Amino acid sequence: FEEYIDIILEGNYVEGQGWGGKYGYFFGGMQIQGICAYFYKEKHPEFAIELNRCEINSMADNPNFNANDKQKPNLCRDGREKCEDCREMDVSKILSAHFTICQKPWNCVSHWDLHSTKICSQLHSEWFRIRRDFEESRRDGSRQTPEMGGSHRPEIHFGYCISSGQRGYIPIKV
Repeated sequence: FEEYIDIILEGNYVEGQGWGGKYGYFFGGMQIQGICAYFYKEKHPEFAIELNRCEINSMADNPNFNANDKQKPNLCRDGREKCEDCREMDVSKILSAHFTICQKPWNCVSHWDLHSTKICSQLHSEWFRIRRDFEESRRDGSRQTPEMGGSHRPEIHFGYCISSGQRGYIPIKV
């Protein structure tokens, strides 16, 4: 843990290249995703294990670099020959999601780009289903189980969004 803190404090992050000039040139790279890759792949490879990016921390991102990218046009972001498109993943196989591209569920988004719509709506729906389960289990007098009729996209938001946008969200009472 102390070594991890030292790496952060040293600040050896190179813009466009990542931690140590190698890890973190991708979404969230300056943060936890990049520093974890750097820590385990560069500093402690004996403890590293690669996880399936579509199942763990799934982002609904394009698996390829943009065709206009001068350095890596259309190549796989993960360096493989064949790209796995996480946007086609069965949502029941996803263990954790990163809501950068799909946006945070409490922003009550219901329109995404053409390629991400299916997976993002499913991830949001699952997040709100879990929220609903949590609310139904509450015994502290703060339970909120709004009617689904009349709400914004109830098939996705389970009644917790009355309109699109963050102002439309019904927050959890604490």
